[in-house]
Amino acid sequence: MIESILYRSIVLYRLMMGLLYRGQYRARFCHVTDLIRATDRLVMELCFGDVVVAEACRQRGMGWIGLDASPVFVTNAVRRGHDARQADLLTCDLLPSCDLCVMMGSLYHFEPCLGELFTRIRRASRRFVFSEPIQNWTSGGGIRRWLALALTRVGNRAQVFRFTQATLLQTLDRLSREVGFEYRVVSVSRDMVVEVIWLT
Repeated sequence: MIESILYRSIVLYRLMMGLLYRGQYRARFCHVTDLIRATDRLVMELCFGDVVVAEACRQRGMGWIGLDASPVFVTNAVRRGHDARQADLLTCDLLPSCDLCVMMGSLYHFEPCLGELFTRIRRASRRFVFSEPIQNWTSGGGIRRWLALALTRVGNRAQVFRFTQATLLQTLDRLSREVGFEYRVVSVSRDMVVEVIWLT
């Protein structure tokens, strides 16, 4: 069960993301949507939250499937005519087949089981592109750290773990050997955008 109020309101979610990204919330998606190719006829977005990627796919005439544990986010997407489905990736064994899998800012939720997640994504997709924060409020102290932990609580525990640039690269190096992929870092700012290419 999702406990944070952040995941129960699309309005509050957008407001908080706008604050975190200093008014550049929608702009953060550009590095990812720019990596969608004309051959990516079906894009699957995991933990989608908002529908920015879905709208970009619709404008290009591409299919989009969104999976998220939040019924609020799923309902919001469905009301806008998108194929959104409620699913908990920690318990969902099979993912829909797609050309491209996308994840925005949610990799840290799966830190204890990333090998399993990457393996499932590999089975379902031809490519994987993700954007992950490497500068976080949780890295500091005081009210901002408390707020960040409270607002990203999923299930019965706060999401204390966050990636830095160094730990994300170390994790990718390890996973690339375990799962079998190459990766390239597309951009680095507050978020790191990475393209994963599976090895045959």
